[in-house]
Amino acid sequence: MKEEIIGRRSFLRYATAVTAGTGLLGESGFGRSSQKGAKLRKALQLEMLPKKLPDAEKFKLAKKCGFDGIEASPMDDLDAARRLGRSARQAGVPIHSIVYGGWGAPFSDPDPKVIEKGLAGMETALRSAKALGADTVLLVPAVVKENVSYEQAYKRSQRHIRKLLPLAEELGVVIA
Repeated sequence: MKEEIIGRRSFLRYATAVTAGTGLLGESGFGRSSQKGAKLRKALQLEMLPKKLPDAEKFKLAKKCGFDGIEASPMDDLDAARRLGRSARQAGVPIHSIVYGGWGAPFSDPDPKVIEKGLAGMETALRSAKALGADTVLLVPAVVKENVSYEQAYKRSQRHIRKLLPLAEELGVVIA
């Protein structure tokens, strides 16, 4: 392989272009919050904290480490979810989102049984989010595979997500 050497003038020309481009991006709003004074907040998944600690201690540890919030997994027991959410808020690290995923039962699957499982899982996640005090559920809506094209994945997932919108709106939870 022949190694190319860039000349000093070319280097300076490229460096100037990159610097100017970076400055323009700063003016375009890229990398800038859309809200004045908005602050980037740090959070972590509940499962990342030491499993041996009681939940209240996990939340205190997260707060002590400088985290602002917690992302949790869906819970079937909504009373337990309410207690967990209350405990997190009391420690100063509210549970702001649920990570449902969707990899195991994607809305793009051609099998109606897989779709049913995915819809049921998302309904549980939405109700769980409400009980925990979270306002967002993270969903991976589609998976492209050998038997599922990009177009099929897109159309199928859109159709099934629309079925969840009334419940999400009723609960005040965003599907992200």
